[in-house]
Amino acid sequence: MENDNNSSRIMGIFGTGRSGSSWLGSIIDSHPQVAYRFEPFHRLKQNPMIFKARQLLESDSLKESDLTLVYNALLPAHPKIERPPFFPKAYGFVWGKTGLRAPAMKFKGLNLLFKWLYTARRQPPLVFKEVTMEPIMANLLGHTSVPVVYLVRHPCAVVASTMTGQKQGVMLKGRHSILAELLKKHDPQLAAQYAPQVEGMDLLERETLLWRIDVEKGLNAARDHSRALIVLYEALCDDPQAVSKRVFEHFSLDFSVQTVKFLDALAHQSQPTRRFMEFGIKPYFSVFHNPAAMKNKWKQNLSTEEQRRVLRLVQDSPAFQFGAALGKWD
Repeated sequence: MENDNNSSRIMGIFGTGRSGSSWLGSIIDSHPQVAYRFEPFHRLKQNPMIFKARQLLESDSLKESDLTLVYNALLPAHPKIERPPFFPKAYGFVWGKTGLRAPAMKFKGLNLLFKWLYTARRQPPLVFKEVTMEPIMANLLGHTSVPVVYLVRHPCAVVASTMTGQKQGVMLKGRHSILAELLKKHDPQLAAQYAPQVEGMDLLERETLLWRIDVEKGLNAARDHSRALIVLYEALCDDPQAVSKRVFEHFSLDFSVQTVKFLDALAHQSQPTRRFMEFGIKPYFSVFHNPAAMKNKWKQNLSTEEQRRVLRLVQDSPAFQFGAALGKWD
């Protein structure tokens, strides 16, 4: 994988918030040769190089040669876009990274030390993950040779998890205020049906419509595209190793022993071990969960009536029908 073609060394993971993209990102990060970047275009939008890279990725004039700038912008290590657990890497060491990350996010000098210590001296394959950035995914698929994975999760699961985070104060509600505008921009017919009702909708209904907008856009870009692999979160929960292998193959990466060990350990991690390996990460954002337990956790968090209300808003959506047809949603 280490060659001079930057486009072949950049790969993207996309999905909605709470779709399992952080978990899948950590699975990919477990590969000893991969440099992984966590939501760089959200978390480092003030960084001039990242800002320029995002502008290029959002431009209709994006071209293959622009990926050199994108790669160089994403390669430097930064505590805001690298999150634990940190795995041993073939291209550099990770000793002390977990402990240094939190103070490096607050102090410039330690931030520079983090960058100096952990930026790869070689040019490894680089995978980034983002949420609610479907236009960037569409642009990459339309104008470059970058392979992407699009992760989709049952709307009830996404809504339940998002609302839990909002109650805890760790998930934002900012897009609720512009939901009517988003509906109009996405689908005028859908807007005509629901925009007049938005003002009186509660959190559950608003989050459901946001899921519908985001996933319809994502699937419109990814379906029937050879460089886009669509993965259902539920399928990943049912068989983490088999589905992860498909993702690695899509990215032209081998399935490493280190990844196998990480997947095997997920169901057996103790809380003290998790706290050590994910120092500085709130439990809500942990990737250390038993996949079998997480698959249908939403059924405990949403009442039967709430589930019906979600499904009423998405049952005619091509996005919901796509996921339901694959037999993993019940």
